[in-house]
Amino acid sequence: MRQVVAERAGSPEVLRVVDAPDPEPGPGEVLIAAEAVGVNFADVWARLGVEGEPPFRPGIEVAGTVVAAGPDVTSPAVGDRVAATPYALSGAYAELVRAPAELCFPVPDGMPATTAAALPLNYLTAYAAVEHAARPREGERVLVHAAAGGVGLAAVQLARRHGVELYATASPGKHEVLRTEGVTHTFDYADWVAEVERRSGDGVDIVVDGVGEEQFRRSLSVLRFGGRVVAFGYTTGVTSETDADRDLEQTLSTGLPVYELLSEARGLIGVHMGPPAATLHSWWDHLIALHAAGEIAPRVTTLPLADAAEAHRRLHARENVGKLVLVV
Repeated sequence: MRQVVAERAGSPEVLRVVDAPDPEPGPGEVLIAAEAVGVNFADVWARLGVEGEPPFRPGIEVAGTVVAAGPDVTSPAVGDRVAATPYALSGAYAELVRAPAELCFPVPDGMPATTAAALPLNYLTAYAAVEHAARPREGERVLVHAAAGGVGLAAVQLARRHGVELYATASPGKHEVLRTEGVTHTFDYADWVAEVERRSGDGVDIVVDGVGEEQFRRSLSVLRFGGRVVAFGYTTGVTSETDADRDLEQTLSTGLPVYELLSEARGLIGVHMGPPAATLHSWWDHLIALHAAGEIAPRVTTLPLADAAEAHRRLHARENVGKLVLVV
């Protein structure tokens, strides 16, 4: 089979397509014939060699058809269309992908694989941030950072369902797209704190923040009483095309204004994609229903599998609007 690997850590150009042995599913796993593969910042971290040893095999999101099942796996069955998140196994930039059966989600008939590949990580993460953690109420003000990216745009679409007033940061060329998605107030990344305060008067109720580091502190500063920042990622940790912050725990744990949080009843809530599989499946079912109703719709840009390096370059440069998907 064809698979994208990086023989060493480095810039996007280290990614190349190689011939690799066909994998076989182990206990509790299925084998998926991939049709589309989601591109995520986790793949960038993998390529940069933050964990493990080369060769690096990026890819933790895939959509396709189950072609084999490991011992004791009864669901999904061979022939089922699924989207999957093989976090620990990785290696999804490939024609055949192993995935845990419990992290395979059913794909409705008629849904393109490119759409299915855009939903698991971006929309489940946004669901965890917006529906599970932030729980916006009608009339509240919600600020989404990097709102034109994959998770950001998903968070915008989920939040607007609740009748909130939407604020968003993004590069200027993406503001018009955000306005068509229901965002009332758009800001670029320079002086957004002052602009949020000026336009809102007394701040916002919710900030959805996947940027990280100093951005978390600035996000906390624009909350009004009782507000909450929901943190889901750390894209600023990718410092260049060839480097990343290796000491995330130290970076993220220093300098939080604890007294201010207590005195203003403000909160910092962290979310990630590690809830029980049953919870993820219930969230997935809701997302599929919302998609069928037209309330959410991923914006997808596709590239062939062989162009994985170009996809990484675009993601690092924040050129994408919505989701980048590799077509196998």
